[in-house]
Amino acid sequence: MASLVLLSLFYSPRLLVEACTDILVTPGASVDGSAIIAYNADSPTLYGVLYHYPPSKNAPGTERHVYDWDSGVYLGKIEEAEETYNVIGNSNEHGLVIGESTFGGVSVLAWNQTGAIIDYGSLIYLTLQRATTARAAIAVMVDLMDTYGYYSGGESFSLMDRSGEVWIMEVIGRGNDFGKKGAVWVAQRIPDGAVAAHANQARITTFPRNDPDNFLFAEDVVEVAIFYGLFSASADPGSFSFSDVYDPITFIEARQGEARVWSIFSAIADKTGEFQRNYLSYALGEETDHRMPLYIIPCEKLSVMDVMHLMTSHYEETPLDSSVDVGSGLFETPYRPRPLVWEFNGTKYHNERSIATAKTGWSFVAQARPWMPPELAAVSWFACDDSSTAPRVPVYGSSKAVSAAYAGQGSQDGVFSPLLTFDLTKAFWVQNMVSNFCYYRYKDVYPMVRRKITSIQREFNEMMVTADERALTLYNEMGPDKAIDFVTLFSVNAGNSLHKEWMEFYGYLFARFRDFYTITAKGDEPVCGCVAQEPGLSESVKKRIVAETGNHYKVLDNGGDHPDVVSGESPRHKRDTSPKYTTMES
Repeated sequence: MASLVLLSLFYSPRLLVEACTDILVTPGASVDGSAIIAYNADSPTLYGVLYHYPPSKNAPGTERHVYDWDSGVYLGKIEEAEETYNVIGNSNEHGLVIGESTFGGVSVLAWNQTGAIIDYGSLIYLTLQRATTARAAIAVMVDLMDTYGYYSGGESFSLMDRSGEVWIMEVIGRGNDFGKKGAVWVAQRIPDGAVAAHANQARITTFPRNDPDNFLFAEDVVEVAIFYGLFSASADPGSFSFSDVYDPITFIEARQGEARVWSIFSAIADKTGEFQRNYLSYALGEETDHRMPLYIIPCEKLSVMDVMHLMTSHYEETPLDSSVDVGSGLFETPYRPRPLVWEFNGTKYHNERSIATAKTGWSFVAQARPWMPPELAAVSWFACDDSSTAPRVPVYGSSKAVSAAYAGQGSQDGVFSPLLTFDLTKAFWVQNMVSNFCYYRYKDVYPMVRRKITSIQREFNEMMVTADERALTLYNEMGPDKAIDFVTLFSVNAGNSLHKEWMEFYGYLFARFRDFYTITAKGDEPVCGCVAQEPGLSESVKKRIVAETGNHYKVLDNGGDHPDVVSGESPRHKRDTSPKYTTMES
C-alpha cells in the first residue's frame, strides 16, 4: 500500500467554481428557539430563482432524469420515489432544510467516479422531495450515492428539521479503483446551544464510533483512505480525521475558505475580540495547524436578522478588510474582479474571498420552527444575488407557488438558465442592477442599500408574526390545506411587492448617483429643485495618486479662482472661460 508521503500526488488545490458559505444555528442558540441555516449559492453562471417541486404520487418503475447542477450535463436515469414532497427552494413541506459548500478534496476521489449519476445539487433536491427529517435525509443521501454513484467532489452539507436537530454531513466519492460506487462520509450533530459554519473546507476531524445519536459515518470511511494510501493501515483508527485526510488544509483553503468561518465566529464568540485574535494567524493561512473548532457557543443568542447580517461580511474592520488598500479604487469597495488568484512578475497573489461576494446567484436564511406544524415549520428568507446588497423575501416551505418574479427552473432540471436574456420582470435582474450600481459607487451607495434592506427585513419580520398567527388559526380550525393556501398567497404577494419596491429603489439610486455626481433635493433651486454635488476624492486616494504620478496632475498656478476649487460644485450658469477650439461646423 502506498505510504502517506504519496499524499501530495493525490492532492492538488482546486480553485472552486461553486464556492459557498453556510451558517448553522441550533435552537438553543437562537432568540426564538428556531433552528437556522444560512446559505450562499455562489457561482457566476447560477440564475437566481426559487426552485419549486410540487408533491407527486408515482407508479412503481417511474424514471427520473438527472442533470448535473453545475454543468447541466445529462447524467442518466434513476427510479423515482413513489411519493415526493413539496419543495420550495432548499426547504420542504415537512420543515427539512438542506444547504452545502464544496470543498473538493483529494483528486483521486473528487469528481472521479466513472458512470456516476448523482451530483451534489441533484442530491439536495432529490432528498428534499423524499425525506422528512435530517436523519432520514442523511439515509436517503447515502442510499442515492451508493446506488447510483457519486458524480461530484467533496461536499459539506448543512441539514436541519423542525425537531430542532442540526447536522453537518461531509462526503467525498470512493473513486474508481475501490470497487464500490458512492461516497464515504461522516455526519455530526451540532450540540444544542452551538453555532457552526463551513465555507469550502471540510471541517469534521476525528469522531467517536459509538455515539449514533450524534455521529453517523460510512463503515468504510477509514478503509477507503487506507486503500488509496491516504491513511496508514498501522495508525490508530481513532486518530483518523476526515478533514485532514480527505481535504488537507493549504494556504488558499485557510485564507479563502476558513477565513469566512473565522469572520462569523469572531463576530459572535465574544465581545472582547479574543476569538478573532486567537485564530487570526489561521485565517491568514500562516498557521494551518491551529485549527478552529467545528462549532462555538455564541456570547448572545442570535435572531434571524442577526444571521442575515453575518452573511453581509466583507471582513469590515479586520486585517482582511479589502476596502482600505489601493485595490479599493475611488469609492473604497471591498470587491475585486476575478480570478481570485493572479500572477505578477512570476509571483502568485490572491484577492480576499469574503462571505458577501458579487458572484452569488442566490442565497437564503431559513428557519425551522419546532413549535409550528410541519407544513408551517420552514420559512426561507430568499434573495437573488449578493447577500449584502439583495433584500430577502420570506417564503413558506409548503407554498404551492412562488411569485413570478422569483419563479424558474435550474440546470439540474435540464433547463438552460436565461443568463443572457435581460428581463425586468425577474427579481434576479433587478437585484443585480442595484448590486452592480452599488459596486460602482460603493462608499456612497452601499450604506443606503444596507439601511433600505434592514427596513424591509424588519417590516417583513413584523408581517410574519401576523401571517403565522393567521396560518396557525386556519390550520387548527379548518385544516392544513386552508393554511397552506394562505401561506402560499402570503409568499407570492411578498415576492411581488418586494420586486416592485426594489425596482423603484433602483430608480431612486440611479437618480441620486448618476454621472459621478451626488444629486440631492434643494427646494429653492429653481431649475430642478436639487443640487448636483461632486463627491471628490478621499485623502487616501489623493495620496496614492500623487505618490504614483508626482507632478503630472499638479496645477502650476495653484488653480486661481476656478469655481471647482472654491465651491466643490460646477454651477450651471457660470461663464465657461476655458479655451475654445475652432471646429469644421463653426
